[in-house]
Amino acid sequence: MEWVMKQNNLIKGIPASPGIAIGKAFLYKENKLEIDEKSNLSKEEEIERLVKGREIAKKQLEEIKENTLKKLGKDKADIFEGHITLLEDEELFSEIDSKISQKKCTAEFALNEAIDEYATMLANLEDTYFKERAGDLRDIGKRWLYGVMNEQIVDLSKLEPETIIVAKELNPSDTAQINLDNVLAFVTEIGGKTAHSSIMARSLELPAVVGVGAVLDELEDNQILIVDALKGEVIVSPDVETLQIYKEKREKFLKEKEELKALKDKEAISKDGIKVDVWGNIGSPNDVKGIISNGGFGVGLYRTEFLFMEKDSFPTEDEQFEAYKIVAEELKGYPVTIRTMDIGGDKSLPYMELPKEENPFLGWRAIRVCLDREEILRTQFKALLRASKYGKIKIMLPMIMDIVEVRKAKAIFEECKKELQEKGIEFDKNIMLGIMVETPAVAFRAKYFAKECDFFSIGTNDLTQYTLAVDRGNEKIANLYDTYNPSVLQAIKMLIDGAHDGGIKISMCGEFAGDENAIAILFGMGLDAFSMSGISIPRVKRIIMKLEKKECQNLVERVLSLSTASEIKEEIKKFMEKI
Repeated sequence: MEWVMKQNNLIKGIPASPGIAIGKAFLYKENKLEIDEKSNLSKEEEIERLVKGREIAKKQLEEIKENTLKKLGKDKADIFEGHITLLEDEELFSEIDSKISQKKCTAEFALNEAIDEYATMLANLEDTYFKERAGDLRDIGKRWLYGVMNEQIVDLSKLEPETIIVAKELNPSDTAQINLDNVLAFVTEIGGKTAHSSIMARSLELPAVVGVGAVLDELEDNQILIVDALKGEVIVSPDVETLQIYKEKREKFLKEKEELKALKDKEAISKDGIKVDVWGNIGSPNDVKGIISNGGFGVGLYRTEFLFMEKDSFPTEDEQFEAYKIVAEELKGYPVTIRTMDIGGDKSLPYMELPKEENPFLGWRAIRVCLDREEILRTQFKALLRASKYGKIKIMLPMIMDIVEVRKAKAIFEECKKELQEKGIEFDKNIMLGIMVETPAVAFRAKYFAKECDFFSIGTNDLTQYTLAVDRGNEKIANLYDTYNPSVLQAIKMLIDGAHDGGIKISMCGEFAGDENAIAILFGMGLDAFSMSGISIPRVKRIIMKLEKKECQNLVERVLSLSTASEIKEEIKKFMEKI
């Protein structure tokens, strides 16, 4: 096929999986299915079609699961095990059955309506995790629907070489089928970094830009595209000069990628011999492999709320114990910092009624919920203590703003220890209990909080929004949310100084810890450990190895004397260009 040259155009989106690709567009559009509502068959015959369609979909998912297991391992294959479980959900089937009976409609009409209702409900929730799962449900529903109607799904494993897929969205089963010998990257109109397809793209090391908006009707098959998944940009039909520039950028990126692999087993030690810990953030035991493969020597944040979100009731002590034990064992003695349940704000549980609040981020959430509902915290503490026998677990309390909260939690913690001791259950007697510092209230009196805690970890996402009084989820004021704001940097410096004055170590597990431009100032401030997404670990290590403490301290002094975020960024840019 010839490549079509049309217009030089820039499309902006979200960088979901890093890399640079140059290839030809394949517009992945779903077949327009004609779904009739009125049925000419009996209810029994429609149910038979529904069951047969489900069997076809299940067989396809089983094959995709097996292929994924071979290509990406058990943790990614488990995604499709979850899909199969949802496909066989009896409540969903009963809902479709009822629609067929009540409306005397076709199986495909009832199925399509039920899936749309469930997926829309999930998509309208504030919580990002549940929003992303709406895509998974539509993926399952599409396969089932095609099976019922005896239609073929486009096979993404059979695309031509040098292809860049452009789609409304790519579901996990789509991504799993991609042939990496032929597909160079993908671009989607909707989606985010936490979607399963984005996670799988990072595992496949396939460049991806998502959330670009409605572009499918603007593009043509075989147009040349440049996908810059470092910036989150797509260039349509570039000119010769732009093509050459990006070919050189791609070569530079690939060379750098190979160099970074050499850092996997090396510690992050600065030019003047100062060792800094570089850890990874995870949401489930499945994420540990990515941290280890990227050279992370520990977990700085295990977000346990995802364990709670995946259940239809509160996970039991034994269920939690198993999840924490797996992570502790896999890290083989490296530290695993596990945050207690952080529900509320933008995260909810379907089985726990949270009050409707005007300001949920300032409301009943995290430690506040757990101290009011002590049984939740006690169960989690006991599971964590039991798991501490199998590795170096550290426990972290979120959303602390008062020393009284720390003392109440510590008292419950000691009671849980005593209860386990009386039962003869072993645990790490030296297990550490610390706090996630994300409120100005802690920053102002960090030294005094440090005397009550074993460690600190800075959560920059909330610290930024609370310091600046900016809702980080509000698009209208997104330009005001900036961790480089001098007030936020001053709060971070106060926390680091306060921790050290109180005799404890301090890490950072917010997004800022993986920001390559922030590493020098954080190192200069004296941060003891950085924790981030696995893919950022090698780059952060490399930067630390090029730094000297005194130079970075001088940078901090200059930066904190400036008045605006833009001035600070310009000063950091000059420094980074030198190193």
